[in-house]
Amino acid sequence: MLTWQDGYRIGEGVKKAEKVKSRLDAGKFVQGIYLLTLSENPANIMDVIPAAMLLQKSFYRICPPIIGMAGDKEEALEMVRCLVDEVYRQTGTFQIAEYIESQKI
Repeated sequence: MLTWQDGYRIGEGVKKAEKVKSRLDAGKFVQGIYLLTLSENPANIMDVIPAAMLLQKSFYRICPPIIGMAGDKEEALEMVRCLVDEVYRQTGTFQIAEYIESQKI
């Protein structure tokens, strides 16, 4: 099963978010959905992953905790921009992981 951050963000383009989440947890295909995760690469802050990638069982097992779900790639990128902006305004840093953990966004 996937790990979802408490209070994960849902973009306006996601229709029936709970149904989409259930399908993703079950390993089923969901078209057009993009997921935001914290990056495991220290050179990056976050990753935007097409939900279709989860069909690969190896990727499904190692998927980092999901912090957001968007209805398309543009919305996902806008969610990333808004989150980075929010973190910087609140903390003066780009420590996204620490901010998310403290806020339980």
